[in-house]
Amino acid sequence: MELVKVVGDNLKAARLQHGLSLSEVARRAGIGKGTLSELESGRRNPTLETLYALATVLDVPLGWLLIAESADSDDSVVVSRAGAADLSGQAVDVELMDRIEEGGQRLEIFRLQVRQGGRYVSGAHRPRVIEQILVHSGTLVVGPKSAPESLGSGDYIRFEGTSDHIYEAPHGDVLATLIMRYP
Repeated sequence: MELVKVVGDNLKAARLQHGLSLSEVARRAGIGKGTLSELESGRRNPTLETLYALATVLDVPLGWLLIAESADSDDSVVVSRAGAADLSGQAVDVELMDRIEEGGQRLEIFRLQVRQGGRYVSGAHRPRVIEQILVHSGTLVVGPKSAPESLGSGDYIRFEGTSDHIYEAPHGDVLATLIMRYP
């Protein structure tokens, strides 16, 4: 199923599950009601920033909005092809590669690209949400906004995402793996 349709269906399901109107969700997310309506109907491509704001308002992980549920899936082998669930923002592109739910926890694994000179500030997540990042190429400035770390190829960081945090590529494009761990 096409990504815009999957996102639209999942947005609407989450909004209805919370008993919220289009107007209320749009207001809380800081977007127009028409924009939300077009997203829910699959007529508009979402940006990373818009989907992140909506996921926060609807209290769902970002990855939940990107994957169509399949009742007959076999989880013994999972293959994710590049471009299947790619989401672009002003500075960052993410692609959901896998989502795993086990033992009361959810893991979402993303391919992360931060464009040269790009800087993205991610808002705080709910308590106990952990971000883990492994840099494959480039230099990534990442972590809590108050004390980010500079990481190079092969470096790794783990932090609790309960405060605003940044992703920045000061010297060139960065390719990394991002694992989001939700309680």
